[in-house]
Amino acid sequence: MSGCVIEEDPPKAGPNGSWWVGGLDGGVFLKVTDDGNPNDLFYHGVIYFESDKTVWYKGQLKLVGDTSFSPEDKDRYEGWDGERLHLKNGVYLEATQPIPAL
Repeated sequence: MSGCVIEEDPPKAGPNGSWWVGGLDGGVFLKVTDDGNPNDLFYHGVIYFESDKTVWYKGQLKLVGDTSFSPEDKDRYEGWDGERLHLKNGVYLEATQPIPAL
């Protein structure tokens, strides 16, 4: 029995300790950290463009959905749509500041 094996590239390294979120058709580098107050739903995030690794968004993100989120759990991140950072199970982090126009 013969089959086709699909190999994926290893995760790409991003700027300033960021990690890759996305698929084969594109994505972003991101870094999300707690804002220092463990009792709120706000985090600090930096989203970098894939192409040149410049900053797309930098600022506060608000968690919508699941209050047990940990920003260090990289397996929860699914993708950035330009306004929201989608997580598994319908949860997302929403930018609280204006997103620069492309």
